[in-house]
Amino acid sequence: MPSSTSPSEPRRLRLTPWLVATALASLLAAAAYTLWLNPEIRFYHYAAEVKRAWVEGFRAARVPVAVVYGASSCAFALDGERLRDRHGLAVANYGLHAGMEPLFLTAFALESTRPGDTLVVALEPPLLRASFESPDLAAQMGMALGQPGLIHASALTGRRIRWVDNLVSLRPGAYHLFTLAGKILLGRPLYRYAPRDVSPSGWQQTAERRPLTPIDAAPATALSADARGLLADLRRWADAHQVTVFYAIPWGWTTEEHTDATRRANARFLREIADHIPVLRDPALGVHPVRGHFADTEWHLTAAAAALRTDAFAGLLRERRCWALEELDALAREP
Repeated sequence: MPSSTSPSEPRRLRLTPWLVATALASLLAAAAYTLWLNPEIRFYHYAAEVKRAWVEGFRAARVPVAVVYGASSCAFALDGERLRDRHGLAVANYGLHAGMEPLFLTAFALESTRPGDTLVVALEPPLLRASFESPDLAAQMGMALGQPGLIHASALTGRRIRWVDNLVSLRPGAYHLFTLAGKILLGRPLYRYAPRDVSPSGWQQTAERRPLTPIDAAPATALSADARGLLADLRRWADAHQVTVFYAIPWGWTTEEHTDATRRANARFLREIADHIPVLRDPALGVHPVRGHFADTEWHLTAAAAALRTDAFAGLLRERRCWALEELDALAREP
């Protein structure tokens, strides 16, 4: 009776363990690169540790801290040393990278916030208008810090840790490797920012200048369902942990021509935020129309502009004045 097994089948069976071993070795190599060698992750891991060390200095002195968090607009905006030395305020700048998305950014800030502290949410409006995905950068940072629970803010939201997804996210990707190879061949820095760009307080700056795109003068105003859920979770968490929570809209650049329209749009956005948490009463309404005060993006303030923003924020934090709902309604109306 002829066999139903082809001669090549035993050979395929013999190859299978080698293929599995090769795949696992590739995944481990990719993970090792991402966790310990990837220039972007190395930079933000360094920045995270600097920010944590700054907070611990205040903890040692038993001083309540205002933890301000968001993406890179926050990182470039607030000089903690200036806030301490000039204004006598204990402020931690917990701004990181927009690609990590709100859940990770929030969880990273909450882990350093204690009862009696103030938490200031300074996430850019575009991050709160979008649905929350599962970004690779958040997974990579959470795993690099040894805290996978930060990736989806598990302690705040109750979301489980997705181990398989997180491990797969450690692969660097073809685009990253191609870009890295190009930088090496051209002798360029492997990442656009370096540890020297981060001050002891976690404030970031850069000498790089690039063309800017004005922030949208008339964006969609609605908070995403994910953002509404996050703000509700934050409010419950703050009440349960005796933490005062505010929202502070970051400064972004637009042209003089679009300043009024952008401020009206931001007022509509802030009106939605104010249904969940109080909004600090910044008359700039998130718009700073001075082109020379922005560095490499329309959200990254130069050092001179960061000094202005820092001083303005000090007043907001000290006075703790917030927008009334009717004030925002009036500001949001068309002229």
